[in-house]
Amino acid sequence: TPTGSLAARESSGMEIVYGDPPPLPADVSVRVYNMEYCPFAQRVLLALSAKGIKYDVINCCLGPNKPQFLNDANPNGEVPVLLHGGHVLYESDIIVDYVDRAFPGGHRLYQDNAISVAKGRLLVKMFDTKVIPLFYKLVFYPNHENQGKLLDALETWIENPLEELDTPFFGGQDYSFVDVNCWPWIERIHAMKDVGFISLGEERFPKLFDYANRMIASPGISEWVHTGEEYKTFYDSYRKGNPRYNYHAKRPMYCKGKRA
Repeated sequence: TPTGSLAARESSGMEIVYGDPPPLPADVSVRVYNMEYCPFAQRVLLALSAKGIKYDVINCCLGPNKPQFLNDANPNGEVPVLLHGGHVLYESDIIVDYVDRAFPGGHRLYQDNAISVAKGRLLVKMFDTKVIPLFYKLVFYPNHENQGKLLDALETWIENPLEELDTPFFGGQDYSFVDVNCWPWIERIHAMKDVGFISLGEERFPKLFDYANRMIASPGISEWVHTGEEYKTFYDSYRKGNPRYNYHAKRPMYCKGKRA
């Protein structure tokens, strides 16, 4: 791949940049290393959007062409990474917690009620361990059996808990850390129901469908939504071992290399 400050444009994507990102703008104090289709990074973007603060997003290539600055920031070489006040954080759930504490104004993601927070953490833990692995299993091995397992898990850990709520969101009248942590995968599943990924029916999941509509209509959410076709294209390429990290991206993507 040739090096240069601006180089080859991936089909249907933004330009590709080699080298380090520019300094933060003077009026911005937060930067996020992101990948356009990473649901873990999306958690962080949703939390920052909820706070209504300015933040800078740097899209990164992953795999063997990931930029060196990403490896320098995170020993795992993964996104998301949050840079703020000279500090570097990684792991999405930890960053979401930090954002709510570091920026206490605006939209609160964690309730003051201790038992509500504890139960919310438990639901996120179950979602992380019971739903997310089945999502990726279906991505890599799309068949009726894996689809059925994911649907059953969604019913147990999302549809049934939504049925028990007397509020629009898991956090009450507005979305909370529970919604922020679970939504990226719910969004993908809901979006890809129309492109053959999964047979998600409204008859079985009426609460999930209503919830998805409320989330998409919430401030700060729609900015980070993709279409089902875009998700399907990315995950098809991911399964085939040639991920299109820059497909229909909204920002330039940084890769390993040096500026010209």
